[in-house]
Amino acid sequence: MREKQEIKVAKTAGFCWGVKRAIDITLETAKETDGPVSTYGPLIHNPQVIETLEGKEVYAADTVNSITSDKVIIRTHGIAPEVRRDLKSHGLSITDATCPLVARVQGLIKKYANKGYTTVIIGDKGHAEVIGLMGFTGGRCHVVKSEEEVAELPPMDNVCVVAQTTCDTRKHDKIVSAMKRKYPEAIVNDTICDATGDRQGEVLALASEVDAVVVVGGKNSSNTKRLAVMSEECGARTFHIETEDELDPDEIIKYEKIGLTAGASTPTWMIERVKNRLEKIRDTHEPSLWRKILGLVEAAVISNVGMALGAVCMVFSNSILAGIPFSWEAAYISAAYLFSMHVLNRLNDVQTFKHNEPETIRLYLRYKTFMVVSASVAIFSAIAISVTVNFYVTAVLVWALGVGLAYTVKWFQKNEIKRIHRLKDIPASKDVFVGVAWAVVTALVPALATGSDLLSPSLAVAFVFTFTIVYIRSVLSDVRDIRGDKIVGRETIPIIVGIPGTKVFLAGLTFGLGAVMVASVSAGWVGPFGYVLLLSIAYTGFYLFLYDRHVIKNGLSYDLVVDGVFIFSGLLAIIWTLF
Repeated sequence: MREKQEIKVAKTAGFCWGVKRAIDITLETAKETDGPVSTYGPLIHNPQVIETLEGKEVYAADTVNSITSDKVIIRTHGIAPEVRRDLKSHGLSITDATCPLVARVQGLIKKYANKGYTTVIIGDKGHAEVIGLMGFTGGRCHVVKSEEEVAELPPMDNVCVVAQTTCDTRKHDKIVSAMKRKYPEAIVNDTICDATGDRQGEVLALASEVDAVVVVGGKNSSNTKRLAVMSEECGARTFHIETEDELDPDEIIKYEKIGLTAGASTPTWMIERVKNRLEKIRDTHEPSLWRKILGLVEAAVISNVGMALGAVCMVFSNSILAGIPFSWEAAYISAAYLFSMHVLNRLNDVQTFKHNEPETIRLYLRYKTFMVVSASVAIFSAIAISVTVNFYVTAVLVWALGVGLAYTVKWFQKNEIKRIHRLKDIPASKDVFVGVAWAVVTALVPALATGSDLLSPSLAVAFVFTFTIVYIRSVLSDVRDIRGDKIVGRETIPIIVGIPGTKVFLAGLTFGLGAVMVASVSAGWVGPFGYVLLLSIAYTGFYLFLYDRHVIKNGLSYDLVVDGVFIFSGLLAIIWTLF
């Protein structure tokens, strides 16, 4: 029996910094503009990203006359000077998202063209970047993509050589050698970007180590196609795909080692979707007891059953911390509420979650009826149980359900409260809402259910503990999902203050919560169990450390470790009661 199929992901796969910059510029421009925005040509060569941008009212125009908006964005590949003049003559507001490395090549060409040099561009003549570069040559230009084409060039005295930034590095070196032999005095400029060189070098190494390579990216993307060609030339079976749906399980499973890479215009969420599908194919064809167990665990996590269990654990932990009796009714209400809210809000906001949680949304849409029915049963059963407890529990639950369901519903028209159409559009609101929801149903509801003192310091400490633990978890997820959140226009703390600042903020919150817990025990507001829960706070600091060191990044490992803080707190409570 062969060994388990290995999937190796290239470190450099995905958006290069120039593409990230262009996407950020475009999203910010769309956010600040009332009405549609145009890009001169596709912003990048990736159909999925273009489709997503169209959902933000950003549309590609092939010609100046086809632009229907007042604002136009120059795409990453750049444009020729005459096209820029044409855009200005039409009175359009221009935002330049040209890759700075492409702009550097434009500047070099212009510099030598003004000195009378003829420019030779190594690249694909019909490519958007090359077309733009040709506009800076003053009409003295040749485009070559092979040594044979160099041989066909006419005699020239002053020659300037540049390359398309995504040029094949191997062919580039051969063409440059041919140019130097034919034009010894030619000035050769190294204009291939580092990201291109890194990706091409890595795909060559990857192709030599595996049996097959999956290259993810637009079929119209020059740099992605080049990666696929280079992989094939190394002898590896190569699959160039745009989405995970193009993978053929019967074909993929034939290979023991699979390499995964992507072009510079391929979004991270698409790479993750392909990686997840490859793993699913492997696990389906190579069943084992361990994989079956992991499959059940993953199903529990994706379906939010694990989240519901975590809620029960937090109710138990908070009951001990707040010094109130444990209530199974309250535990069920909190579990049912959090389960239903996570399910329904994902189904109500598929466009947001499909980038950050593709496998979850895929499962939800596949079993939509079952998920809706399950969430509905959870809601109504929770209400029914709350009625048997007391009026106050029912009132708080109904209020929480109303706020939870209203979070993703569009309440305001576009021209009313600026760009806030729903509660989720309030900057950085998700983390606060989630933290408050957990604290209400796992601390306040149990207190109401048992008739405990709502003004007791111990209940306040339990509320703050739960809110902060959940808030930290939620903000860290925003760090993980920052690229997808930018795509859909969500304003989270990492987007507002940056990832480094957010990590410092989360570390400060963790230490601060620890200090609050120590002070609360010292002041007599909570019992000695508060010291035990310092382990949960330490656990939180530990998973922040693991994420910072890239030990956990996404997927099942991330969910198990991060959401494990709830189960861990419950286990501490169980141990406390036993001993």
